Amino acid sequence: MFKAIKPLSNPAMGACWQGKNLQFGLVATDVVCIRYVFYADLLPQAGTEAALLNLVELDKQFQFGDVWGWQAEYSGKKEAPLTYLIQLEKSDGTKHFVIDPFARESRGGEQWGRTLGFAVDAEDYSLKVFSRTQDYFFHGIRRLPVLRPETPTVKITSRPPAPQHSLEQSIVYECHLRGMTRSPSSTVADSAYSGTYQGLTNCIPHLKTLGVTAVELLPVFDFDENERAFSAGDNTHPLYNYWGYSTLQFFAPKQNYAADVENAVSEFKAMVDKFHAAGLEIWLDVVFNHTAEFGADGPVDHFKALAPDHWYLLEKDGTHKNYSGCGNTLKCAHPTSRRMIRECLIYWAHEMGVDGFRFDLATILNRDASGNVMDFPQLLWELRNDPSLKNIKLIAEPWDASGAYELGKASGLANWAEWNDKYRDTVRRSLRGEEKMMEALKASILGSPEIFGSVDSGRKYSLNFLTSHDGMTLMDLVSYNEKHNEANGEKNRDGHNSEFADNCGIEGPTNNPEIQKLRFRKVRMFQCLLQLSNGIPMLLGGDEFGRTQQGNNNAYCHDSELTWLDWQLAEKNSELLLFTRRMIALRKQHSSFLFAPSSNYQWFDASGAAEKLEPYIRTLHYEVTNSAWPEQIIRVLINCFEQPVEFMLPEEIEWRVLIDSAKEPAEYIPPQAGSAWLEGFTVQILRATGAQV
Repeated sequence: MFKAIKPLSNPAMGACWQGKNLQFGLVATDVVCIRYVFYADLLPQAGTEAALLNLVELDKQFQFGDVWGWQAEYSGKKEAPLTYLIQLEKSDGTKHFVIDPFARESRGGEQWGRTLGFAVDAEDYSLKVFSRTQDYFFHGIRRLPVLRPETPTVKITSRPPAPQHSLEQSIVYECHLRGMTRSPSSTVADSAYSGTYQGLTNCIPHLKTLGVTAVELLPVFDFDENERAFSAGDNTHPLYNYWGYSTLQFFAPKQNYAADVENAVSEFKAMVDKFHAAGLEIWLDVVFNHTAEFGADGPVDHFKALAPDHWYLLEKDGTHKNYSGCGNTLKCAHPTSRRMIRECLIYWAHEMGVDGFRFDLATILNRDASGNVMDFPQLLWELRNDPSLKNIKLIAEPWDASGAYELGKASGLANWAEWNDKYRDTVRRSLRGEEKMMEALKASILGSPEIFGSVDSGRKYSLNFLTSHDGMTLMDLVSYNEKHNEANGEKNRDGHNSEFADNCGIEGPTNNPEIQKLRFRKVRMFQCLLQLSNGIPMLLGGDEFGRTQQGNNNAYCHDSELTWLDWQLAEKNSELLLFTRRMIALRKQHSSFLFAPSSNYQWFDASGAAEKLEPYIRTLHYEVTNSAWPEQIIRVLINCFEQPVEFMLPEEIEWRVLIDSAKEPAEYIPPQAGSAWLEGFTVQILRATGAQV
């Protein structure tokens, strides 16, 4: 099958075709021999066996420093994929099978919730597939990498161009790919497309009508949802790693997110193409801070056996430093890890078509080889200035699990956008009715210039969000005071303890019409403020129509109707959905007037006099003008009191109500004699009549 095998001193990592030749590259330390074992492609089932097709054994002549490389002419059937594993023989005589961390595809994860393992016979290297036990961690081979044949004669169909929306004009929709279409209420619920890349394309009409420009998917790099599968306290359903923040293979799309499980790569690309054709971007939430190998008790899939000191931050005794909260921390200061991160991003951007990346726990990328946080974010700067990533959006979550907090650093020194949790907490506390919040709320509306350096920088780099996958949904923020994570099986100890939530009088569901009315009024106010703020707004999927997780603020382990989007709510809460659409449309229509260098903000108190932000004040009142439209004016009135408040306006100007977050458009009442009354927890947006903004 392989002939003319020879060493390769500077190989690309992983496996790749060069004409009729196959090339392989790997970084490995403390190794005296490496064996590549090849099998025919298979769709694995428990009990399946496969005979060895070929074995290539590499001795020290294939080693160049810590890099092992080889190439060979391939003489087999090039239309048939291969699967393979790598055996490392260590200097102490031990042998370990690992999966290629640079593999683009794999077998073994075809069916959600199914636990398969692979075993290799020590004598004849035959392969066996078995059902693995539900241990806390599985110590064995979890995946079987796939090597596709080269197909140079196949005509490559032209792909739709990427929309390339500017970052500051983006409106982001964060969601879980599987959860978008798993509910029985989904239009693809009874088909093979439920919970898949293909299934997500059925959501395009909704997303287009909503008005967002980018969909940010929770992790889709291959992960093992069964890595620590266990039952909830009531033993009624299994708990999984549903979110997927535990990367097993960085270059491979999750296989069971594909309807065509044997062709996950092509299905992912087809999904991206459909979104691009609709003018929507695809962003990915990526995890380069730790891996699925966890700590000392975790599995050994690749990095732990290959070159642990290249990949992980280690103590002097070899134990893992844990800044991620997941048992290990990627050593992002090492050239081997940095090379992988860069090549991974370029692959997903250029080959798969992804438009942007949000980096989970991004401060870990700025830790040095000892684990200390560096003053200058060198890796972030390198990625932002990499010519191959020039037009790709890069967004940092500016903290980690060990207390490092660097909001403003990635934007100020590396021109990255950043998740602005200060914005989140300020708006939440303001709508909870706290005093002494208006100065902070004003800054949040302006784009947090105290963090990002200026209003203009805030517009470019502050990614504003009120909710995300991590925490309560927007409806739960106004329905619960406390988290309710009992179903997680951890006695409600997990998750954030402070959500700055307010249940509006009763904990959880209620039929009280006044409380229901107040809750929906607050939710509309949240959506209104999000779209009125300078920066890049992000919505959590389902918040547009009032999705609930029943107060669970850490639903990482639930693959159930608790986390799936209930599309019936789009009809049940249609007024909320229509309001969210109106707010996004208003933002887009008035963006160049409200959020530009020529925009001018002037602030008043409720009486119309110069602003005074006394501690007891819970209102904001501001006017926006723009030198590009000198005759036009927009006023925004914000009431964070529970009672109505009168706002005074210039009597000589007639005002039109663009938005009143407490009312439907047919109920809008324009200011009379310079007076506008706002209900409690309401925003009103006014425009001078005759203005064409």
